[in-house]
Amino acid sequence: MNKLTLFSAIFLSCFSTKGQDLDYFAQLNQPMTFGDARYNGLSGAMVAMSGSFSALALNPAGAALYRQDAFGFDMGLFNSKNTEVNSGKVRGNTTNLNVGNIGFLGKNPSNGVTLFFTYNSDQIYRERLRANSSNAGSIMQQWINNSDGTPPEYLNSVGVYEDLLYQSYATDWNSNNRSYFSSAALSNVSTEHLFFRKGMRNRWTLGGANQVNSTFYYGASVSVVHSFEKVEVQHKETFNSTNDLTNLNLEDLWDNSGIGITANAGFLYRPYQFLRIASAIELPHIYGFSQDWEVTMSSVRPSVSAVAIDAEGYGTEYQWSMVTAPKLRNGATFILGRTGLISLSHTAIPHSWSQSIGNDNDENYLNPIIDSLLSTQHVMAAGGEFRIRSVTLRGGVGYSPSYRDNENRMRRASLGASIRSEELTLHLAWSAVQQQKQYYTFSADYTDPIEFQNTISFISMGAVWKF
Repeated sequence: MNKLTLFSAIFLSCFSTKGQDLDYFAQLNQPMTFGDARYNGLSGAMVAMSGSFSALALNPAGAALYRQDAFGFDMGLFNSKNTEVNSGKVRGNTTNLNVGNIGFLGKNPSNGVTLFFTYNSDQIYRERLRANSSNAGSIMQQWINNSDGTPPEYLNSVGVYEDLLYQSYATDWNSNNRSYFSSAALSNVSTEHLFFRKGMRNRWTLGGANQVNSTFYYGASVSVVHSFEKVEVQHKETFNSTNDLTNLNLEDLWDNSGIGITANAGFLYRPYQFLRIASAIELPHIYGFSQDWEVTMSSVRPSVSAVAIDAEGYGTEYQWSMVTAPKLRNGATFILGRTGLISLSHTAIPHSWSQSIGNDNDENYLNPIIDSLLSTQHVMAAGGEFRIRSVTLRGGVGYSPSYRDNENRMRRASLGASIRSEELTLHLAWSAVQQQKQYYTFSADYTDPIEFQNTISFISMGAVWKF
C-alpha cells in the first residue's frame, strides 16, 4: 500500500470513528487567510507593517507605529468553488457574507504605550463537493469484509457502519461460513455523493506595544480562538444488477466545536527610514473540543417490510484536546518615500509539532500519522502599494509549496485600493487562493480519488477611523 492509499484509508477511518482527522489538524495549523481589506489586498504580507488590525493579531509590535487612536470595521463576501482538474466541470460552489475584522486601538501620549483589541475571522470552512459516479464499487464491500467472522449481535464492537449495514437489512448473515453477503452486485453501482461543510475559526486578540527608541518596537498579545465546523455527507447508491437490494442511503452529520488559547510576541526594527525588519512567534494553540456525531443508514429491499428498513441513531458526543504547531514569522518592508512600499513575509509551520493531548490513548492514534504525513510548511507572500495623492492602489501574491501528499502547492493573488481623507480611510480588496486537492468518496477500495481545483475568494470592504 503506497503512501497515498494509506492516507485515504486513514482519512475516511478518521471521519467514521473519531472526532479528529488529518485535514482538521492541518487546517487548524494554517495561518490567518483573510482579514481586513488592507491585509487581503497585500496577500497577508504584513509582518513588518502596521495599518491593519489583522496584521496586529500576528505581530503586535506594529501597534507601536500608530500615532493616533483608531477604530476599524471590515466585512465581505466569501466564495468557495470546486472544479474538476481535467474537464473544468464545477463540482460545488458556495457563497456567504462574513465579518472579517473589528478592531480598536488606543495610544497613551505620555508614555507611548499602545493597547489594542481586534476580532478576526482567521479561516472560513465552507465547501460543497459533488462526486457522482456510475459503474463504481459499493461502499458496502469494505464493511462486509470487516464484518466477516463476527456474529450480528457483536457487530457494534466492529464498527458503527458494519452494525448499521446489517440492521438496515442491506446484508444477510450466513451462519454456516460466518460471513455476510448482499443480494446486489457490489461492483456495478451508481452513486450520488455530496459533501458539505461550513464553519470558521475566529480569533479575539488583546495586546499592547511600545518602543525602546525611535528604531526598535516590541509587542505582545493573547488570543482566544474558537473553531467550529458542521459537516454533512450524503451518500446514495443504486445497484444496477441485483436480486433484491436496489438502493442504499447513508447520511453522516457531525458538529465539531473547540475553544483554544494562544499568545504572540514580536518586534519591529527600523535601522533606516526606508527599511523595516520584523519577526514574530505565535505560540501553539491549545484546544479543547466537543463533537456530536450522528449516522443514518437505510436500504430498499422489496422482500423486506418497509417498517424494518430504517436504522437510525448512533449519535455520540465526546471531548478531545489538541495542541497546534507554532508559527514563526519574518518580514521586511521597503518604504519608497511617499510613493508607496513593498512588503515581504515568510511563515514557517512545523506541522509535526501538532499533537493530540488527551489522556486516552484512543484519542492519540493520529499522532504518528501526523509525524509521517505532514512536513514543515512555508507560506511566502509579497505585496506592494502605490499612492496617487489620496488614492492607494495595492496588490499581492502568495505561495506555499506542498507539505502533504493529497494537496498540491497553494497560490494566491490579491488586488486592492483605498481612498483617504483626513480621518477616514475606505478600503476595498479582492483576494483568491487556489489549490489542487483530492477527495476520497466512500468506495470499495479507497483508490479512486476525485481530483479537483479548489478556489476560495474574498471581496472585502472596510473603513478605518483615526481620531
